[in-house]
Amino acid sequence: MGLRGTRTGERVSLAALAVAAVAAISLTLPAAGSARTHGLATGFTDIGSFQDASPDDRALELQRAKDAGASYIRLAFSWAAIASPTPGNVADTRDPAWPGYEWSFSDGIVRQVVAAGLTPIIEVTGAPSWAEGPGRPPVSSSVPGGTWKPSPTAFGDFAAALARRYSGSYPDPANVGSSLPAVRYWQGWNEPNLSLYLNPQWTGKGRHAKPASPNVYRPLLNAFYKGIKSVSSRNVVVTAGTSPFGDLRPGGARMPPAEFWRGVFCLKSRKVLRKVHCPNSPVHFDVLAHHPYPIGPPRRHAPNPDDVVIADFSRITKPLKAAIRQHTVAPRRSKPIWATEFSWESKPPDPGGIPAKLEARYLEGALSELWSEGVTVAAWYNMRDEAPGLGYQFTLQSGIYFRGPTFQQDTQKPSYTAFSFPFTAYLHHGKAQLWGIAPSTGLVTVEVQHGSTWKTVARLHARSHDRLFLGKARLKKHAVVRARQGTTTSLPWTVV
Repeated sequence: MGLRGTRTGERVSLAALAVAAVAAISLTLPAAGSARTHGLATGFTDIGSFQDASPDDRALELQRAKDAGASYIRLAFSWAAIASPTPGNVADTRDPAWPGYEWSFSDGIVRQVVAAGLTPIIEVTGAPSWAEGPGRPPVSSSVPGGTWKPSPTAFGDFAAALARRYSGSYPDPANVGSSLPAVRYWQGWNEPNLSLYLNPQWTGKGRHAKPASPNVYRPLLNAFYKGIKSVSSRNVVVTAGTSPFGDLRPGGARMPPAEFWRGVFCLKSRKVLRKVHCPNSPVHFDVLAHHPYPIGPPRRHAPNPDDVVIADFSRITKPLKAAIRQHTVAPRRSKPIWATEFSWESKPPDPGGIPAKLEARYLEGALSELWSEGVTVAAWYNMRDEAPGLGYQFTLQSGIYFRGPTFQQDTQKPSYTAFSFPFTAYLHHGKAQLWGIAPSTGLVTVEVQHGSTWKTVARLHARSHDRLFLGKARLKKHAVVRARQGTTTSLPWTVV
């Protein structure tokens, strides 16, 4: 689960009888000022498809992502890989032209993503050895390289160089007379509530263990924010996406994400949310990110009250709102919420996955649920299934494409349609709440199945700026409905 290192990763049947008696109705979106009319942009995190692939294969995958309706591609770059040598001084660290930097890998990828008409989100993780903190224990599986108390000052200076490199005005060394593309979205670190990415997570042992990683991450994020914003105030700084699960007892390798964010926000207690004194407070960022990998269906809650799966975003948004009120988060304004990784694995190919049709239904339900919780960007992990390697238990078979012998031979899963034309109809107060994202703007027809035929129950309009459509219809439980736009249809959805 998540991004392992900076170039690799960690680790119902749809058939139902339609019984509905409905009259055709015409519905439109609520007024612009009404509640929950934000959109939901989608994207992908997939290192194999968008970073490790050859330029030709990457171009194919980018086109497929765009065809599926994605707007964003999240890229994971290694600070250590770009900045392996020790800079001589601060001026070198902040200068993208310093010869110690290795930019060719990231330059090529950013060029292709932007040329494909997609928006890159650049996430940076993994400190070079010269930027790790004092008292570093030997590198091991429990304290990997690049994770020990990274220097906030060095990280901030590197962020400034990175933002200058991709400011939109920096000369492109491979294309004389041209500039490298502009990047606007920047994510500081990955899953900092895991010892796989940031250490130490705790100080002390057993019942004496105290959270440490929030105090390590807070100045790191502040420095990243300052460095990125020093180039342009229009740049958007996104927090690291947190892993959804923590250990049941303090002192382990994983801190529960809600506990981690309360620590970053300098808040005490789960219910009262009292402000406490913290160094380097307030913490600065523009967008809060999380990785809400699920346990079962998308509307199921995690039993641990500090774990955060798809249905649990209030466990971190409530503390965020309290922190904004209490001035421990800056700038002091509401923050968009992003889900920068989530997925299920399918069977086939993974014998331990869920049936491919169920994966597709869960994906649609997840997008609908995330939207209802205020999430505005959702990135699916992966574009194509990973290579099995040492076994399915070590890889993610979560693509919207089944993996073929080559990229060209990949084939679409049912989840491709679920991603490109998601549609749900959940019952609420006696009516089905119709929600979806159409392939394009314009008319969307919602139909209910009657035997071998389909009858129109609603005509909705997909908005021009985000393709979202909303409505209501009187439908019975277990009715089978679908959305249609022109000749393109969503997957059938069984009303629940």
